[in-house]
Amino acid sequence: MKDFFAKHSLKLLALACGCLVWFGIVSREETRTEVELPVGIINLQDDMALVSPLPSTLSGQFEGKAINLIHMKLNRSAHLEIDFKDMPLGQSRISSDQIQFIAPGISEVKMLRVRQTNPLFVELDARVEQKIPVLSKIHVQAAPGFTLINEPRITPDSILVSGAKSAIEKITHISTTETSITNLKWSNSLPIQLDLSSLNSIVEIADATLFMQVQIEPLDHKIFSGIPVRLIGNYDRSLYSLLPARADVEISGGKELLSKINPQDINLYIEFSRFSIENTEELKPTVHIPHRINGWQVLPDKFRLVENEE
Repeated sequence: MKDFFAKHSLKLLALACGCLVWFGIVSREETRTEVELPVGIINLQDDMALVSPLPSTLSGQFEGKAINLIHMKLNRSAHLEIDFKDMPLGQSRISSDQIQFIAPGISEVKMLRVRQTNPLFVELDARVEQKIPVLSKIHVQAAPGFTLINEPRITPDSILVSGAKSAIEKITHISTTETSITNLKWSNSLPIQLDLSSLNSIVEIADATLFMQVQIEPLDHKIFSGIPVRLIGNYDRSLYSLLPARADVEISGGKELLSKINPQDINLYIEFSRFSIENTEELKPTVHIPHRINGWQVLPDKFRLVENEE
């Protein structure tokens, strides 16, 4: 290989120089080419918004020196701008004189025309702002031996969006990304993300910083003794009663929450008519506890309807 370059070094140098000369001549020749450029908008009034997005890019035919056209293709700042000045509400057709070619630092390149298979239309509507509720798709689970005290809460529970009135009115909610959070052992404020895939690209979101508030406590058990079981409904209270009249209730839930529950918070009752409807002498009571608990157990689990002695 070294011998090859040693023998042919002058020829290779001459070839390289020839290529440079050829490129220098060709690059200064006037030529035409097609380039696809990103599209932006200018002079859109603050109280107006696009109903649907414009094409992200448009293809145009350009003329200029080859070196400048190459530079334009490599320069990411070159783009097309559509001027929305004095454009009315409703649907309008974009004319060629509304499309401007912008290429900072690139001279002597001229846009001849924009290539479109179909006419370019745009629709404008009044811009509105509205708060859209956030729908949670996050599944939260406490670690073994711990429990959730309250339903996880998203803050803020709504997002301020702005855009065309007709587009905003179609949005009923914005969902979070579907995520599972497991093995939690303490209360926390967890950052969450929104799923914006269903939103129209022209809808603007003011702030998408959201957190999920989670309250976790160690799981505990507590027994409440002597809770009365009430017999309710239309019946002669002098003739009927329940046996036994009281029960023990074991409740499982957060340790701190259990310390706040009083025996008066536990409501046990049986509807008198259930005995005849279900044709039985023993029934399980209905249990109402106005706290978020994990579970409960009533001992005994069934109660008998008895007739009182005169």
